[in-house]
Amino acid sequence: MRFARPAPLLAVAALSLALLSGCAATPAPGPVMPPAAGAVTPTSPVEVAPMVVSPFSELELEQQFEQGRSLLLHEKYKEAAEIFDRLTRLAPDGETAPPSLYNGALAREGLAEREAAVERYKKLLERFPDHPTTRGAYLRLLRLYSYLERWSDLAAVADRALALKDLTVLEAIEAHGAKGLGLVEQDQVDDAARQVGLARDLIEEHRLGESGPPPIELAEVSFALGEVRKKRSERIVFDPVPPSFAEVLEQRCQGLLDAQGAYTEAMRSYDAHWSAMAGYRVGQLYQQLHRDVMRIPPSKADTLRKKQLFEGAMRLRYRVLLEKGQKMMDGTVRLSARTGEDSAWVHRAEEAKRDIELALDDEKKALSKLPFTEDELQAALDLLKKQSP
Repeated sequence: MRFARPAPLLAVAALSLALLSGCAATPAPGPVMPPAAGAVTPTSPVEVAPMVVSPFSELELEQQFEQGRSLLLHEKYKEAAEIFDRLTRLAPDGETAPPSLYNGALAREGLAEREAAVERYKKLLERFPDHPTTRGAYLRLLRLYSYLERWSDLAAVADRALALKDLTVLEAIEAHGAKGLGLVEQDQVDDAARQVGLARDLIEEHRLGESGPPPIELAEVSFALGEVRKKRSERIVFDPVPPSFAEVLEQRCQGLLDAQGAYTEAMRSYDAHWSAMAGYRVGQLYQQLHRDVMRIPPSKADTLRKKQLFEGAMRLRYRVLLEKGQKMMDGTVRLSARTGEDSAWVHRAEEAKRDIELALDDEKKALSKLPFTEDELQAALDLLKKQSP
């Protein structure tokens, strides 16, 4: 509905004078008449439903929409976001409302205002569930919830995405991978493994990612697979020392290498965010394995010298785990500096890098306090390997 255009100024002035002259003399009050029979006496104000009145025609709204769309395509996100938000206020039920919510969310993503983008995508899904733009909204929400680490929301939206009709292969892969990631981060490892398996079956069936960098949809699947393998391998611990320690240690190390292989596959997509996540996780694998093996007590050491020898041999043998972890954390931090990636995973890598550097320094100090040189410890370690490989 359009507002009526204002009357000319002289006409408004003449009307005002006429009203004023009519009010100059106060008429005598007339008799108060009782209400006619059957008349309804109002006792309370009448309420009507709220109504939004737009001062713009549909054509003008469409023109504003096209202006916002042009700004969005030219990556002028702030100006575009303002136009799309204004359109959703001016015509919340009009034809431009659903695409304005969607494009407004895209603009907020461009501004790195991810929570604001989530809010607009959710409003689109709630108010216009059958609009064509909702399909893209589900997939955009999957990536936002993954970035924001809202794991239960990620799994729930993945279910809704998987319920959509006629999903493309890549859309189905992404939805299964997202659900797997959402579940594994909530420690539902077996259910997560099933979802990842469904995604990998589609990847193998369609031979995706075999040549060149894989699509970004595959990166999430690979990362989720790494998370499943990481959690399963880290269930293997060494305190108390298992009877077949060498065999159990080999299982743990094989689990680490399998998880590392999946994370490395995620890095092949050349996406800075997934690469930062994967790089941090690989470094964490080595850092955690070092913590676990260093908790092994020297059960057969019955003298101080033997205990010191055991400690020195352990520190020397497993220091390499810290060095590998440090290398991965350092690479992740350098990646962020090169690409501008600034997610929570990068900050975790920075903190872990400092922790590993401190741990390596502690290792050197502890070794220097022992009554053995590193050569002597290495000789003892070689002897120990021969006795119990």
